[in-house]
Amino acid sequence: MALGLGIGTRRLRDRNPQSATPVPAPPTESFGFAAALWRTRRYLLPELRHFLIFAALSGVAMLLQLAASLVGFDLLTNKVFLGEPLTALQARLLGLDAAEFVTVQELGQGARFTLRTAFLLLTGMLLVLGFVLGSGLGYYLTWILQRVNQHLRLAMMDSVVHLSLRRGDSRQVGDAIYRVYQDSAMVTSVVRNALVAPAVAFFNLLVAVGAVSFFSLYLGMLFLVAAAPALLLAWAFTPRLRTLSSKARAANSELTSHIQESVGGVRLLKACRAELGALEGFRSRSTTALDHAYELRRAVALLGVLVYICAALAALAADYLMVRWVWAEAPTFGYGLVAFIGFAVWNLGAFQAAQERLSAISGTGVSLAATWCVLQDMSVGLKRAFFLLDAEPEVVDKPDALSMPALGEGVRFEGVRFGYAADRPVLDGATFHAQPGTTVAIVGPSGAGKSTLLSLLLRLYEVDGGGVRVGGVDVRDIRVRDLRAAIAIVLQENALFPTSIADNIRYAAPSATDQEVEQAARTACADEFVEALPAGYATELGERGAKLSAGQRQRLSIARAVAKDAPILILDEPTAALDVATEQRVLERLAAHGKEKVIFLVTHRIGTIRRADQILFLENGRIVERGRHDELMAIADGRYAHFVQSEVELAS
Repeated sequence: MALGLGIGTRRLRDRNPQSATPVPAPPTESFGFAAALWRTRRYLLPELRHFLIFAALSGVAMLLQLAASLVGFDLLTNKVFLGEPLTALQARLLGLDAAEFVTVQELGQGARFTLRTAFLLLTGMLLVLGFVLGSGLGYYLTWILQRVNQHLRLAMMDSVVHLSLRRGDSRQVGDAIYRVYQDSAMVTSVVRNALVAPAVAFFNLLVAVGAVSFFSLYLGMLFLVAAAPALLLAWAFTPRLRTLSSKARAANSELTSHIQESVGGVRLLKACRAELGALEGFRSRSTTALDHAYELRRAVALLGVLVYICAALAALAADYLMVRWVWAEAPTFGYGLVAFIGFAVWNLGAFQAAQERLSAISGTGVSLAATWCVLQDMSVGLKRAFFLLDAEPEVVDKPDALSMPALGEGVRFEGVRFGYAADRPVLDGATFHAQPGTTVAIVGPSGAGKSTLLSLLLRLYEVDGGGVRVGGVDVRDIRVRDLRAAIAIVLQENALFPTSIADNIRYAAPSATDQEVEQAARTACADEFVEALPAGYATELGERGAKLSAGQRQRLSIARAVAKDAPILILDEPTAALDVATEQRVLERLAAHGKEKVIFLVTHRIGTIRRADQILFLENGRIVERGRHDELMAIADGRYAHFVQSEVELAS
């Protein structure tokens, strides 16, 4: 009878079968990388200063690389190897004598050695500077993107924990995990591949096209013409890439859900000898995920090959033209400017420099095609991540929400109606009054709406009709945090954490002192086994309290609720794992603890129900009988009396 505090719990999915359908793949239309960038702007702005610094440093690094390349080819090839004299500008920049290096027909052997040494020193300095800049910029960008990713993950997790359970119940736990952990990483990839990488690539491309155009306008025009079919190919492949990416991510999400469910239910798997079925389910889902991933990678590879062919044909045509120009010693197009670095005519150095720039253009074109493919996959992943951010919580505070009032007259349900689906009501006109200092037992067959009733008190859902009042104030007018702070809960499914026993008891009351923790344990009859442990309250529990028995875990859950000392206490099958003697002692101590509190009790155990001041019997979402135990048992053919008789017969 868990209240369903987790997203996508099995019990709530069983209660609402329609919500157990597989999560469909998200639509992929109209959500490209431009939209993804626009959606991520709020997570990028906090790091804007760092992005601007990175852009400035990247620009400096690229210009240094271009200058080093052009100057290096001319100095090494034309000057050192062929002995051509330097230009006056080159001599001044290198601090060399014009009489020995400029106003000569050919450089002498000594001049060549001097120039070689200067070239090696200059190249070494540029290599070191380039290495430092390149490595540092890579680390710097990673640091920036991880900070952006952290902003997004925090926002997604905040959305998950505030997500309406009416919507959250229909999502699988593994799917939510995959979205927060994996799909959220797409924001950094989108920024890197849709903003940083393309910006760097386009800047390099413009610089390279500009450089080769100074050698010859025909070369620049040739590669612009070659870009047309490449762009058409990318446009034609886009719909298929997005569809395949959507299928691959949906398959991986389903695989993650299966792993989470199998690991979480490993005890049940072993008990039912269902290991082979779980393994077969994993194999089937993993195969599907691999098949979709393969189809996506194949489409990406095919586009890359086709774009490479376009670039290769353009490069072959360019090489043919450049060889002819070198043979003819034709003047370069930008003679007046390029001559400053020695390329007045087409020579060996000019050929090598232009060919290196052409290779950069070809490589950048293929790289941009690959980036485009990655962008389609990431835009799909980021849309899945934004599903959580776009999901508006159903339960929100009003602008003028009130703080928690005094318990006063207690808790009232007034004609409450609610359903997980519009056509299937779970509660229909529930009305009752719980006064302070009383215990209200809520009983009835499974699926009658018992846990749902208390979920509405907690505002885990909003009522569809009627109202719930605490201290005379509608819970919808009370701040959610204040309301839930005033309610302590003990669930049948005991959630413990791999920390110390004391920290588990303090979970709902972090400021509780050691004395208050120990008192709460005594009230729950947990002190008996805790003090017998070697480390006592400092004992570290295993995952989900695996080191304890079911009864010990339940008593710690009760102690946690007692430590919170809230005016309203909800006990959902609180003694299901306790023996009769321990149950009676726990209930006696809880009764003493809750003298001025409202206690709600959901249970099937008759000995526990007898202690209630008021018993509500629910059937088909309606309170069909109410009163004390003796009063209800006296009703001829009463539903409660029949329920008690059935429980007694089952127990005998």
